[in-house]
Amino acid sequence: MLLEEGSPAQNWVGMIGTSAVALMVGVVVAYLVIGHKMGWLLEKRGAVLDSALPDVAVIVFVTGAGGVFANVLVASGIGKALSDTLVSLNMPIILAAFLICLALRASQGSATVAILTSVGLMAEPIAAAGYSQIQTVLVTLAIGFGGLGLSHINDSGFWIVTKYMGLTVKDGLKTWTLLSTVFSVVGFALTWVAFALVSIA
Repeated sequence: MLLEEGSPAQNWVGMIGTSAVALMVGVVVAYLVIGHKMGWLLEKRGAVLDSALPDVAVIVFVTGAGGVFANVLVASGIGKALSDTLVSLNMPIILAAFLICLALRASQGSATVAILTSVGLMAEPIAAAGYSQIQTVLVTLAIGFGGLGLSHINDSGFWIVTKYMGLTVKDGLKTWTLLSTVFSVVGFALTWVAFALVSIA
């Protein structure tokens, strides 16, 4: 931020600070430090890295595929059509926001993408409703709870939990997916109650 905009120095520092480079630096440091601390030879270090690749590859693949699918939803206009349909049904905006985010989360996996996309889709209806700042915050919170639920096989977080806890896909769906969805629904219900109380006041 301190360097001149567009200068070569800023470009180089920006490249070094990107997430991919930062993660690579972390892996290299771990490779050197842990390997040295444990007294591993190069063959052992390579074997440890290779053993981690299958689990990591699944997570990276699912994350990348989810991001691509999210862009397809936005570019095709499906998300906007869903938003317009729910609003046209005179559904409360807070409920529509939650359901849109929940649907996007279930369809493409990424909670972050679902939340950001839902906020963009609901910005116009929220502005048109003339909500107060507190009401707008509560609708945004409802969107956040929508992004929490329905974590399943297209979510990288699902695979992180199942892979590193030794769960099968079935067990992951029965525990992680169910629990995250319960948290989502309960959190939304409490948010909606708070929204109703604020609206009455």
